[in-house]
Amino acid sequence: MRQEFTAQMRKDIKRTCKRRVMDNLGRCIGINFLYMVPFMLLGVMLYLSMVGRVFAMAMAGYTDEYMLSMAMTQSMNTVWLVVFLMIVISGPLTLGMMHFYLALQRGEEPGVSMLFKPFTSLRSIWTGIKMEFCLAFRSLLWMIGPTVVYMALGFSVAFGAAMRGNEGSVSTILTILNILYFIALIPIEVKVMTYNAGWVIVCGDETHSVWDATRTASAAFKGQMMKLFVFVLSFIGWYILLFGIIYLCSGLGVAGLLIVRGGTGVAILVTAIIAAVCLAILLGAFLNAYEMTSFFGMYEYLSTPATPFTGPQDTSFTDSWPGQDGDGTAQ
Repeated sequence: MRQEFTAQMRKDIKRTCKRRVMDNLGRCIGINFLYMVPFMLLGVMLYLSMVGRVFAMAMAGYTDEYMLSMAMTQSMNTVWLVVFLMIVISGPLTLGMMHFYLALQRGEEPGVSMLFKPFTSLRSIWTGIKMEFCLAFRSLLWMIGPTVVYMALGFSVAFGAAMRGNEGSVSTILTILNILYFIALIPIEVKVMTYNAGWVIVCGDETHSVWDATRTASAAFKGQMMKLFVFVLSFIGWYILLFGIIYLCSGLGVAGLLIVRGGTGVAILVTAIIAAVCLAILLGAFLNAYEMTSFFGMYEYLSTPATPFTGPQDTSFTDSWPGQDGDGTAQ
């Protein structure tokens, strides 16, 4: 029998996970920062390989378009290398991150080094890569239908208006199509999110088929899509706060540059940008850990069979939920 996921249970799970994240906030910030470092370095490498050489040649006075285009073509070898490295490290790093969040959700105190644990085993590396491809492929399958319909309708509207010579109404119709397309993507994104719970199964058994893991995990949310949608919406306030802080700091920096001007204005702008980046990293790390641990908690609650009723008992919340022991660890 399936567990009944109520609004109170959602609040209880989120409250417990929030406390666990706050108790390990330093670890959450550290692992999120370490997770981003390889991608930032590869991003810089990608930028330098694509633009750096051409820019250096242009600054040196080279104006021959053929030489510049050849330099750009030669840099593509580095681009493919960077893309390959991103694919190779993305899966294992994400697997390590999911191990960390799952342990955190179960009341443990995982170390930041757990992020790199998958790199100690070729099987773990391959499991992470397969899982990333599986999730991307499942998302693509769900996106194909609505995207094809959207593009076909958009092309038909534009072509029909051009044939009639009435192009004035095209923008309005396309705006409506964009809105409808966005609305259609909402339930799809919620459905795709359920596949992410497959990380829980894979973390428990890396030999498990990633396709079966994502399918089994998604099945636990059958009939619970609206509740999952409400669960996602319950974090909207945190995202508003995150983007509000970024825009506020950026706005203050730009205002300082325009009002004060000169070196002082530039210093204010740089300080505001640094503050925005730091606050975004701190709050983003907290929010990422808070949302993922809560999502894993929701999945483990839904995937645990309901306990048959055996008589009156105390059902008050004790920092745990069905499927976990009283100390917060999984059964």
